[in-house]
Amino acid sequence: MSATPGLLPFLRLLQTADSSFPTGGYAFSHGMEWLQHAGLVADEAGVASVLSGYVDQVVGGQAFPAALGAARSPSHTAIRRWDVLLDASIAAEGERNGQRAMGERLLVGALDAFGGSRTATMLGDVRDGRSPGQYAVAFGVVASDNAIPPESMLAALGMAMAGAMAQVAVRLGVIGQAAGTRLVAGIAPAVDALVATALADRPRRPGAFAPGLDVAAFLQPAMHYRMFAS
Repeated sequence: MSATPGLLPFLRLLQTADSSFPTGGYAFSHGMEWLQHAGLVADEAGVASVLSGYVDQVVGGQAFPAALGAARSPSHTAIRRWDVLLDASIAAEGERNGQRAMGERLLVGALDAFGGSRTATMLGDVRDGRSPGQYAVAFGVVASDNAIPPESMLAALGMAMAGAMAQVAVRLGVIGQAAGTRLVAGIAPAVDALVATALADRPRRPGAFAPGLDVAAFLQPAMHYRMFAS
C-alpha cells in the first residue's frame, strides 16, 4: 500500500510540534513562575491575560518573523542572520539561554528522526558557536527541510508555544487541565490572525514589547525556591 501523497510532511510537523518531542521545553516558565510567586497571576483570568500578551508579542513579534525568515532563507548565512537577530531581541538572559537549549535539542532530535541537510548544517553552526540556535529558527529550518508549508509551520509553532505556556500554569497549580485546554482553544483565533499577518508582511526584524514578562524573567533567578529553570 502506498503512502498518501503529501501526508509525510504533515506527519512530521505533528511530531515536531508535539509536547513529547524532546526539546526540554518543560524546564522553562517564560516568566510565569515569578508572576505566580508575586501574586500577579492567581486564576484563569490572570493566565489568560499573560497568554494573550505572550502570543501577541513573543510568538507574533519574535518567533514568527524569525521562523519564517529562516524557513525561506536561500543560504545558511541568511539563516544565521535570522538566528542572531532573534537572539538579540530576547532581553532576559535566562529566557534567551532557554530558547537556545530548546533549539539545539530540537535540531538534534529532528536530525536523528528525519535527517536533513539544513538541519545538520544549523546544528553544526550551533555547536561551533557560529549561531545561537534559537528554538523558533530551528523550527523553521526543520520545517523547510521536511517540505512543510510556511502557513502550517507557523500555525504549529504558535500553538506549541501557547500550549507550553498554558501547561506552565497547570504545573504551577494556578489552573487545572480543563482550564488550560480552554485557554489554548480560546487563543487559537489570535494565532490564526498572526499567521496571516506574518505571511502578508514583508520580512522584518524580530522584536517584542512585553515588559511584564521581561521583568518576570529577570527576577526569577532571585527566587529561593523554583520549579522552572527560567
